[in-house]
Parts: sequence; structure tokens; C-alpha cells
Amino acid sequence: MSNHKISVITPTARGEEGLKLIRKALTQQTFQDFEWLIQLKTPVKKGNVWSLNHDYNLLFKKVKSPLIVTWQDYTYAKPDTLERFYSHFQDEPKTLVTAVGNKYKDDSWVVMTWKDPRERSDLGTYYQCYFTDVEWNLASIPKQAVYDVGGFMEDLDQMFGLDGYCVNERIAEIGGYNFKIDQSIKSYSIKHGRPKGWNEKNWLKNNRYEAIKLRLKSDGKWPVAPYLAQR
Repeated sequence: MSNHKISVITPTARGEEGLKLIRKALTQQTFQDFEWLIQLKTPVKKGNVWSLNHDYNLLFKKVKSPLIVTWQDYTYAKPDTLERFYSHFQDEPKTLVTAVGNKYKDDSWVVMTWKDPRERSDLGTYYQCYFTDVEWNLASIPKQAVYDVGGFMEDLDQMFGLDGYCVNERIAEIGGYNFKIDQSIKSYSIKHGRPKGWNEKNWLKNNRYEAIKLRLKSDGKWPVAPYLAQR
């Protein structure tokens, strides 16, 4: 099998219904040298509802392309999305690039339910950002960056909110990579729900994340985790 220039990956716990918008968007892409890898959520212990760290790692092990585009379910994007991501990769191969996007009630894109705070009219189309600004719902990630930090942290799979954020921070800590936003790449997502009390359950709140980091460091799993040690 020949390799592609981009591997689009979608881990999902929501099944076929959540994939329809991605499929529609991918069939319209001006850049067609890509593969689409889907990972349906694997059986897990009770309590693991929202984190997909293990499933991301399963996808990473299948990726052959040098550039990964992460594309969340229930999300649409314009036909030049992959073309723009790959153009950035050619110019800056050690840069993580994130899109911006809002959430809507349905795919008429008329009723907005959430406005992306990362959209900035004062910074231009493409600009440097913090690692905290890179959202994995639609972003391009060099495959090497993921392997450099050993993949997603599966220790965190039963904790809310600790997926892409943790990977971004570890990539930033090892150094050598940049983080940028391209505001011309926009995602259009249908609101598909979060558990009640999300802010209270999110481990990024109330310094709980910092406590987790200390434990991971003491266990020798920070910033490089062991999950992608074997290629």
C-alpha cells in the first residue's frame, strides 16, 4: 500500500452518525492525497466516557503519513482545509497548526450555540499561539511530534478534559516545535453534548491537573510517555 501525505484520524465514541459531516467534507477536499483512519471507542472500564487517549494511540500506530490531521466527529470544514494544512507543513514541518470554529444547533449553520474565543481580528490570518490554544478537534500535527513524546497519556483515560491539552504541553516542554493558529481554516461543529457538571468534572480545573503531572513525573512518564515506544 502506498503512503499518503496526510493521515486524517478520527477516534469516536459516537459511531456512524458522528462521521457523516467528516465524510461529506473529505469528499469535497481539493487536496486528495490522504487516508482517513477511524477508531471506534474500545471497551473500557466504567467511568471512561469522554477521554480517547488509548484510541488515539491505536490510530497513531496505524499512521503512515508524516502529517496527521485530527478531525473530530460531528464536524465539517471547507474544501481547502487539507490543502492549507499541508501547505503549512511544507513551509514549517515542525509546527502544530490549529483551526478555529464555532458550534451550531444543526448543519444549517444558522443557530450558533458556542463562539470560539480564539478568533481574533487583531492578529491576522496565521499567527503564533500558546500550546493551550491548539484544539485537536481540527488540527494538523507532525507525526514525529506525537512519537517524540510517546503518544497520548493513557493513565488519564478516566479523567475528563485531559487529552490533547496534555499532549500539547509535553510537546512544548521537549522543545523544537511551534504552535500556530490559521483563522482561515474554520470548523463547523454540531453541538453534541457534554456530561452534566463539565466544569466541575474537568481535571484542568482547581489545580488537579498539576497534581497528576507530579505523579506522572515521579513515575517517569513525563514528558515522554511509553505508549508509542515501539514503531
